[in-house]
Amino acid sequence: PMITELMMAAQQQAVVRMENKKSEVGELRTLLRSVEIQRNPKRYLQVVQKVIAYMTLGVDVSKLFSEMIMAGATQHLVQKKLVYLYLTNYAESNSELALLTINTLQKDCRDRNPMIRGLALRNMCSLRIPSILEYLSEPLQAGLADRSAYVRKTAVMGVVKVFYLEPGLISQWNLVDVLYQMLRDKDPQVVSNCISALNEVLANEGGMVVNTKIAHYLMNRLREFNEWGQCQVMDLLSRYSPANEDEIFDILNVLDDRLRHTNSGVVLAATRLILQFTEDLADIHHDIFQRIRVPLLTFLGTSCPEVAYSCLQHIQLILARQSELWSTDYQTFFCRYNDPPYLKMKKLEVLTEVCTIGNAQDIVGELGEIATDVNASVARKAINAVSCIALRLPAKSDLCVDKLLSLLTMEMDYVTAETLIVMTNILRKFDNMVEVTLSRLPTRLDTITDPEGKAALIWILGEYGESLPNTPYVLEELIDQMADESSSIVKLQLLTATMKLFFKRPPECHAMLGRLLEYAIDEEGDMDVHDRGLLYYRLLKKDIKEAQRIVSGHAKTVIQENTVIPRLGLFSEFNTLAVVYGTPSINFISQETPYVILLDGSRGADYNFDWGSSDGSVSGGPSPQPSPQQPHRDVDIDFNDILVDVEAPIPNTPPPILLDPNPSLTAKEFEAKWQNLTKCHEIEVSLVTVPHSEELQRALASRYIMTMASSPSNQPTIKFFLYAQHVSTRDFFLMEVNINVAMATLALSLKCEKLSLLQHFLKHFFQTFFAQRWLSK
Repeated sequence: PMITELMMAAQQQAVVRMENKKSEVGELRTLLRSVEIQRNPKRYLQVVQKVIAYMTLGVDVSKLFSEMIMAGATQHLVQKKLVYLYLTNYAESNSELALLTINTLQKDCRDRNPMIRGLALRNMCSLRIPSILEYLSEPLQAGLADRSAYVRKTAVMGVVKVFYLEPGLISQWNLVDVLYQMLRDKDPQVVSNCISALNEVLANEGGMVVNTKIAHYLMNRLREFNEWGQCQVMDLLSRYSPANEDEIFDILNVLDDRLRHTNSGVVLAATRLILQFTEDLADIHHDIFQRIRVPLLTFLGTSCPEVAYSCLQHIQLILARQSELWSTDYQTFFCRYNDPPYLKMKKLEVLTEVCTIGNAQDIVGELGEIATDVNASVARKAINAVSCIALRLPAKSDLCVDKLLSLLTMEMDYVTAETLIVMTNILRKFDNMVEVTLSRLPTRLDTITDPEGKAALIWILGEYGESLPNTPYVLEELIDQMADESSSIVKLQLLTATMKLFFKRPPECHAMLGRLLEYAIDEEGDMDVHDRGLLYYRLLKKDIKEAQRIVSGHAKTVIQENTVIPRLGLFSEFNTLAVVYGTPSINFISQETPYVILLDGSRGADYNFDWGSSDGSVSGGPSPQPSPQQPHRDVDIDFNDILVDVEAPIPNTPPPILLDPNPSLTAKEFEAKWQNLTKCHEIEVSLVTVPHSEELQRALASRYIMTMASSPSNQPTIKFFLYAQHVSTRDFFLMEVNINVAMATLALSLKCEKLSLLQHFLKHFFQTFFAQRWLSK
């Protein structure tokens, strides 16, 4: 009854709150209509501000639409901004009333104040009402030619908003060519916005085209842009391919002073371009890496740990190519007392990689100090780093082992546990370290509470226990407490260690091994431990020598994870989140592509612009034709065929990527590319129905994915080698598809020449299976 009463009281309070809000909205309407308040600009502004405050809190104030339209007829800039914010928020739900604002907005677009012109144009483009587009042509095109840079840059972004509402108007109003022409604008912010707009409007065609004249023009104006404009321009220039070495060196001269910029984004963008343009110039690689060494180190001293972490990720990526580049600057990577844990752990990884025989003593000493950190994760990482150095530099293994064994005397549980864990790998690789290690091991297991640390010590005792007189008695104490042990890891390791010690010292271990096996088989509730004990019992009963061969063995391989090769694949995504996350962008980008197709794509890319002469440091070069790697926009494509198979339901969404209907690739070229390209993506999915071989090939061909070879359709596993080519960038996609008929599964291995197109191609590929109902969403 009490709960019911509380629920009823809560409902009553909610009703009261809703009524109060309705009364407050009605009060606001009365205030907005009040002639007295309208005559007082200050009070009128306060009422408008209150409406926006209610809107921000989530209160529905859409009923005040007419009153707010009237409030927009003012020269007060702040009030006008607030009214436009309101109109933008509620225009879609009040599309008919929103048309009443057209006259006001058009009038404001012709106002003498450029702030009002730009504000009106921005909000007119943001209304997201298709019916307003017919009134937008004149203000938008006038804004693109406005004398104010603020209005021009606002109009440029308005083009993108129009593009999302009605893509066909972009070609109808000839806006692509206008945007290309506006790259010559005197204001760098306008140029920056033009680059953004062209990249969005032409996204499905590979983005904005960069020919020689455009590249040189932007290079010469690079210093005029703000920090983020420079990053944007340099990101765009990464699509450009210089014609010869002289042009490369001219570009390097322009980029050189960008390495001394105070903004980390500018430095990393310049570094990316320098590394990209000099990739084939092996003779100057050493000089190039030396040139970027100091600028990247500079940002480690920043007060922003996030910037320092990003910089460390890029340094670690470069170390995959030049492992000793920062070996003399190792002290820069030492941890500070106020570094956050994630930054300390990243510094420890870098210290491990820059460690050499010459600086190993200082680095190991520093790692020993960090191993006492109050943060257990950082301490464990430092201990692990010492063991990695020992495994990577055998000449310094004595130094590392001595440091690790000294940590065992600290009596810190997580330090002792991690030290024992890493010692197992070191003892596997360096047999000469066994004697010195065993003499300094903890004598009591009850002082170690970490299960993995305890299991590591048990492994050492079982592997090398014949050298320690009291090893059987240490294990026997654990066996007697088996019922109180909660960790299955410890129990499993205890079974194996006791078995190994039994083969080496049978008289001392016979009785306790029997008790251990009896407990594991008859009383243990963990099935893994029970099955392990039963297996050992049956092995001993069958053949003791064979049991010794199986349990003891002689393999002591230490597997070190090779992180260098996977990191090298991230160079194509330098200065992106892929480097920060340490994984290709295809693994974490999941949003749908927001772009739509520009059906008439015959203008813009090959427009012969008159850029005029420039005295900048980049000059000369071939005629202004698009570079070979840039998209050409004069390809005649039947967009209806590329959307879906003719017999399948036609979706309302455009294809995520445009492919060439007639890709040119021979079998020998396919084989050569397949061997040279690295695997970009692998995926296995379950099929609703297994398609017939010929049916699948026809459906893929309708989407311009061609078959190079296929196995007979009567096989249990049908194999296909497929290929496709991007219509503008000319990059190839190569695939191996294996369909298991019995299991109804499809395994795809994909290789491509341009990782940035990978996500779009995968979506396009699987749209075939969704359309044919072979695959369920």
